[in-house]
Amino acid sequence: MWNLKNLVMLDFGSNSTRMSITQIAPDGSFKEVKRAKEMTRLAEGMGQSDGQKILQPQAIQRTLGALLKFKKLYRDLPNVSVRGIATAAVREAQNQSEFLQQVKEVTNIDVEVLSGSSEAYYDYLAVINTLTVKDCVICDMGGGSFELVVVKDRKAMNYISIPYGAVSLTEKFHAADKISARDLFSFGRFLNYKFHQLPWLKEGKGLPLVLLGGANRTVARQELLRSGKDEFKQIHGLKLSTYMFLETYTDWLGKDVMQRKAILGSEAPRADIIIGGLTPVAFLLEYLQIPEVIFSESGVREGVLYSMLQK
Repeated sequence: MWNLKNLVMLDFGSNSTRMSITQIAPDGSFKEVKRAKEMTRLAEGMGQSDGQKILQPQAIQRTLGALLKFKKLYRDLPNVSVRGIATAAVREAQNQSEFLQQVKEVTNIDVEVLSGSSEAYYDYLAVINTLTVKDCVICDMGGGSFELVVVKDRKAMNYISIPYGAVSLTEKFHAADKISARDLFSFGRFLNYKFHQLPWLKEGKGLPLVLLGGANRTVARQELLRSGKDEFKQIHGLKLSTYMFLETYTDWLGKDVMQRKAILGSEAPRADIIIGGLTPVAFLLEYLQIPEVIFSESGVREGVLYSMLQK
């Protein structure tokens, strides 16, 4: 195990760039003391360069700007170690090496680009170490990919990363504003085709669905508001019936982007990608006849941390 006092994790997602600072004691116990997030939209416009997956200059600059902000938060900490991980957008980018070099110039670290299967497995580690659920399906809806894991008796039976996420699906099916019936139908056909390609996914029929990712957390925060609670209350472990989840999704489905911004409060920056992010979840709930969802605030960063500490 690394002999660390302050571990900084930088997570280069397709929609947001995140930082967490975790203090680790000599006995291996740890506590997260700081987290920060910037909506950098790294995957925005990736597929618009003659079909090539190219990280766009504006998206790169937004991400580098976020890193400079984060650096101010950790640069003066004692005994600090910085680790960077990147997911779908960087994984698929043809200009990946150029981007990673720019990041190194700012942070002086070599970022680890996670494979899709590694990302899914780290999601599993995060969930199994922070929730008591025994059997479940895990769905992490990111900006550029979504991960699915079937868990039985707390063991990962099968898992996969599907290279489409809230940002890329929004662009593919024109879901930034009020989605048309034609686009929604195409979206649904696309998802059902993807699900049918995974015969093992049926093993999750009737199990609770553990939800990770920003779009899903937005639903949880709205549920807290609806029930008269503080939207910033911890949502980890919060349960919601499938009926209520789909009620919220259907309500937002019928609204345009300005109407969605008006009701999303602190999550308003997600208004244009929320339908792209929630539609796969809605179809998965129906496909597997899921009775309820459980929200998790632990994801790939926490999974990487647990993996490190267990070594």
